[in-house]
Amino acid sequence: MRDWGIEQKWMSVLLPLLLLYNDPFFPLSFLVNSWLPGMLDDLFQSMFLCALLLFWLCVYHGIRVQGERKCLTFYLPKFFIVGLLWLASVTLGIWQT
Repeated sequence: MRDWGIEQKWMSVLLPLLLLYNDPFFPLSFLVNSWLPGMLDDLFQSMFLCALLLFWLCVYHGIRVQGERKCLTFYLPKFFIVGLLWLASVTLGIWQT
């Protein structure tokens, strides 16, 4: 893992999120009359889409910046922006459910 590139490191995060994006709890909505399966679906979808957005932001900015990627200056602004979008999408999705 030490020799992996930025894309390979991100794929180890995005692939499990892609499995969750596919709504693994869909059969549960037939068995349980509750708001929980719908809320989990909204949560997983927004997590995957925001992680994908964060991936593309980091990759494209990483192409432009060919040096050291410090956590505070490189990742923190991206996490803040995407975190706000994630919070808004989760809130709206759960509210809609």
